[in-house]
Amino acid sequence: MPKTYELRQNELWEITTRGLSPRMKAIVNDKVQNCIKLNPYDSEYLHFELEGLRSYNKMESGNRIIFAICEECRKNGLENANNCQDCEGLADNIIILFAFGGHDTYDWLGRRRKKAWKKAKKEKRLQLRRR
Repeated sequence: MPKTYELRQNELWEITTRGLSPRMKAIVNDKVQNCIKLNPYDSEYLHFELEGLRSYNKMESGNRIIFAICEECRKNGLENANNCQDCEGLADNIIILFAFGGHDTYDWLGRRRKKAWKKAKKEKRLQLRRR
C-alpha cells in the first residue's frame, strides 16, 4: 500500500503563489495534489544551501515547486536547515511546500536560507555568552 502524505504550506509558499492567475493556480494545485502528494520522491533532491529540499520541475511552464519531506529531512539530520514551524510536532509523512517559481527561485530561496542561518548562529552565540 502506498504511503499517504499530508501537505502543509510554509509562509514562503504564500509569498510565491500570491500573484498567480487562476489558471496557473489550478495547474500548480493539480501538480501538488496528483504528483507531489502521491509520489514526492519523483523529484530532484537539492544540494548546497538548498539541501533538505526537493524540486518538482515537470511543469509545462518551466516553473518548479520546491518542497521538503519531513521523513527525509529527519533522516538526513537537516531539521534546523529548513526552519519549519513546529518541526518536533510534525509527523514523518508531512510534505512542506516552500516556494513556486522559475529557476531564479533557487537563488532567492538560497539567499533567504543563508540569512536565516547567519541569524540563528548569531543568536546561538549570544545565548552562549549570556551563560
